[in-house]
Amino acid sequence: MKAKSAIERLLGDVLALQDEDGRGAELAEERVRHVLLGRDTFTADEENILVTSPLARAIYAEVLEDVQIEREALRHRIEIAGIEPATAVLLAASGGPYPMMIPSEDFSVTVRSHPLSEGWVITLTLRDRFRQIIRSEDVLALVDDQDVTWLRGQINSYGEIHSYDWPYDETPVERMQRSGFALRVQHG
Repeated sequence: MKAKSAIERLLGDVLALQDEDGRGAELAEERVRHVLLGRDTFTADEENILVTSPLARAIYAEVLEDVQIEREALRHRIEIAGIEPATAVLLAASGGPYPMMIPSEDFSVTVRSHPLSEGWVITLTLRDRFRQIIRSEDVLALVDDQDVTWLRGQINSYGEIHSYDWPYDETPVERMQRSGFALRVQHG
């Protein structure tokens, strides 16, 4: 463990002396979990509570530790099962007809135009052996080699996660055409 610098120790001492006014209880564990899993971001008020409330920081630290343990447990289950949670590096994916499928040994990703809007539908489908090690409460994220999140969620009864939200300026097809493009599944 790295030794704390003088400024870190001083800041820790100052924060430890803060009085708890009870506002820290407003920051629920579930809310912190949603933020840590990337489902949402803290509001300015919540950030202020984190800075000013020892209780809020304790809640945050506890949930962060739980999420890190869950991530490590999933990584370990994947490793033990011999699952490859990433696609092989794809060289400039073609812009062929839709739907486009990106296969891997243990999962596939399908990208197609949304049937009712100008958006995209992205589907992650886990193969059986991957699906067997995933718990229903596990939150998975599909990210590319540039750490752009394609989708995030929990698998349905068919072993799939769907996303109808693509908030980026470039399309998924344009992202796929980058040199060395690859996708990986990780704890959300």
